Amino acid sequence: MSASSENNYQWISTLRGFAALLVFAAHLPIPWPEPVGFVIGRAGVAIFFLIMGYLAVQARQKRTRKQYLYNRFVRMYPVFWLILIATYITKIVLAGAGIFSRFKDLLFNMTLFNQFLGSDCIIGTSWMMPIQVCFFVALAYLSADFFEYVSEKMIERIFIIGGGFTVFISLLRFITRKPFPTAFGLLILLGLIGIQYKEYGDIRSIPISYLEIYAIAFVPSVFLSYGKNGLAYIIAYAAGIALFVLADKYKVSSEAMDKLGSVGFSFFLAADIPQLILEKIINTNGSVIKLILFIIIKFAASLGLAYVLTKYVEKPMLKKAKSIEMSMK
Repeated sequence: MSASSENNYQWISTLRGFAALLVFAAHLPIPWPEPVGFVIGRAGVAIFFLIMGYLAVQARQKRTRKQYLYNRFVRMYPVFWLILIATYITKIVLAGAGIFSRFKDLLFNMTLFNQFLGSDCIIGTSWMMPIQVCFFVALAYLSADFFEYVSEKMIERIFIIGGGFTVFISLLRFITRKPFPTAFGLLILLGLIGIQYKEYGDIRSIPISYLEIYAIAFVPSVFLSYGKNGLAYIIAYAAGIALFVLADKYKVSSEAMDKLGSVGFSFFLAADIPQLILEKIINTNGSVIKLILFIIIKFAASLGLAYVLTKYVEKPMLKKAKSIEMSMK
């Protein structure tokens, strides 16, 4: 089924860094015109899920089910836990609260499924991570060569089921006015589009029915779930998909974005820590100079934290985990 030859993955590295920068920019205290800030951030999220799908099958094919689940766990949870605890302590100290005042929230957040347990995210950008976990678990459940031999009809059925589920969730959200996770279905399907993009090698080669089903489910879902903000979702996801396709088409390459992409996971997660501290020190209201200073310091601090975590925690841990993974069957 695959029509793609060996790809140059340089553009993926560059695009990952750019996506991390978009998410970072969306959380800055910049008075973006409505809804520019949201569109910037959500476009970055869309890119992340397309990249996730694009790379996921190849990673799965190299490993047994147990190895794949272990690999995904090690890549996501330990560094997240470290940043989560640091962010929790920062929030507690700045609020002058007791260290155990929100301990239950910390425990719930460590699962990544805290929102399903009735607890808010301690790290704002971590909201999308449980969706990634579910995507990886679903991929582990399938055989390693599933997408190599599966028929187009079966993939179409998967899109239909996923699209129907997403519309159903959005209807529940609309009727009950409760925050049912519409984004779960939208982003899982976006990851599936990333898989198909890798399989077919070009957006124009993907069977049009897949994209039509996604669009048919997407448009009513965002308007049912988010009302007048639905248009912002459409613009954001369309922008994310367009940037992904263009990055591949022109094989974009930027050394600065490559370096940022190499520490991107820690970068956008750890960025809450300097922001919390800076908000206590610098009041950016009405001052362009203070806003610029805030952005520069936050970026430098976030990048520094990400570099330290990647070099001294993530890379040594993954190196050690690799030998354990190889011993699994």
